[in-house]
Amino acid sequence: MQLRKAKNSDVPQIRALINEMAARTDEDHKHGHMLSRSLTELYEHIRDYTVLVGDDERILGCCALQSSWDGLAELKALAVDDSLQGQGFGRKLVEAAISEAEVLGIDCVFTLTNKHQFFEKVGFQVIDMRLLPQRVWSECTSCPKFMVACDEVAMTFGGAQPKQTFIPVIGVNANPAAKAALGLVPGGKPPGTPHSGPMNSNGFHPPFAPRELEEKA
Repeated sequence: MQLRKAKNSDVPQIRALINEMAARTDEDHKHGHMLSRSLTELYEHIRDYTVLVGDDERILGCCALQSSWDGLAELKALAVDDSLQGQGFGRKLVEAAISEAEVLGIDCVFTLTNKHQFFEKVGFQVIDMRLLPQRVWSECTSCPKFMVACDEVAMTFGGAQPKQTFIPVIGVNANPAAKAALGLVPGGKPPGTPHSGPMNSNGFHPPFAPRELEEKA
């Protein structure tokens, strides 16, 4: 039994393992235990996966670490074959992913899960979901529990806090009429006035705006 990075040829077995678990239903999780994965997605993201392999090269477990944003990565698609449940292989897969995050310079590893008791045992802590960038919810629309029965929580390894993302209300070169419609008038506010915008932007400059743009505002 060994852990290794996944190969392109592992995709059919990884998909079979994940999707068999995704299709399960039980009294507590009526719509499955994890998201199913398509062949296209797995082939495109195969580098994200670490697999648990038996002596016969059979895939018995998997876990992915996907870079999501600045200093942020998601631990996802964790699955272990029924025959090896309760033997610590899930922990080993998570530890492999965390080690990989350190190499990649990832400061915050998060997961979205309804198995928070397991993840607490391997060092994750529950955080406020709203601290995560909205882009991390892109897969939610593929979940049968979306908007009707979501039972997941957001957790980060070690309780790390994701970096806050600043998004402008409007593009820096948007036409004046659009700015006026939103009540955004450059230079019209006295110094010290709180920035407007859904995520504390000043409404004019995108993240990492050139210095000269900030000085002109």
